[in-house]
Amino acid sequence: MNVAILCNENAGRALSPEDLRKRVEQAGHTVLSVAKPYDAASAVTDPHIDLVVAAGGDGTVATAAGIVSKISASLAILPLGTANNIAGSLGISAPLTDLIDSWPTAQRVPFDLACARTRSKEWLVVEGVGGGLMPAGIARAQAEQQAQEDMSATAEVASAVRTFQDALLDLEPRQWMITIDGETVSDEFLLVEVLNIPSVGPNLVFGPDADPSDGYFDVILAQECHRQELLDYLNAVADGRAARLALPRRRAREVIIASCTELHIDDERVDACSLGEIAIRMERPIIVLV
Repeated sequence: MNVAILCNENAGRALSPEDLRKRVEQAGHTVLSVAKPYDAASAVTDPHIDLVVAAGGDGTVATAAGIVSKISASLAILPLGTANNIAGSLGISAPLTDLIDSWPTAQRVPFDLACARTRSKEWLVVEGVGGGLMPAGIARAQAEQQAQEDMSATAEVASAVRTFQDALLDLEPRQWMITIDGETVSDEFLLVEVLNIPSVGPNLVFGPDADPSDGYFDVILAQECHRQELLDYLNAVADGRAARLALPRRRAREVIIASCTELHIDDERVDACSLGEIAIRMERPIIVLV
């Protein structure tokens, strides 16, 4: 197969581009390019590319997905990050060498992509969009700069989950106005998540039934009455214990958020107050190897 690789050397399980190229070529594939510095505007225009490989964490996968959506190629994921929410949603967890060897015969599945639009901006959405707990936890984690180079991935995730738990303790519900496939909901919520995959952030599974191949979002809404359930869940995840949330869930193909609030779009914090109404819609899926 003809392969283009996007490689993030700074991902949790760092792998040099040179080592990655060697492993892929040893499996019999032809590496047409290896990109280290890249962004969503990186042009991959070679018509001979069969496969775009995302070697990194969720940010790398999202960038690669955006590139794949513009060309006639499939996406392969080599999960090297800390959380790897996207790979986890597809059950991609085998050793890297096994994943590379499997590409010619791997199952090809559709993976939904979405777009979030305002009057002046738009974003590709791979994981989800939401507000309340998620951006509050992201902000606190960034302020505390908790990630440590000498932490294992497991310890880093547990530390991040504790930060989200602290954020939830301080979080007050706020008023939201959300339109879900034409039906407007106005109420106070601690958490609003429009999910394409089950988990976001540090492996927080807010939508355990979300399916990235079904053409629908799972819209998860948590109110004050769900605070203790969320706290218990975060405590269990931080301790490494199995836990499952059962928060109210709606399915939708389009969600419009008209509230003045801070949101996350995948892993980016966005000030919705300055942008106005945000419409999140399902777009055409891409093909991913699993």
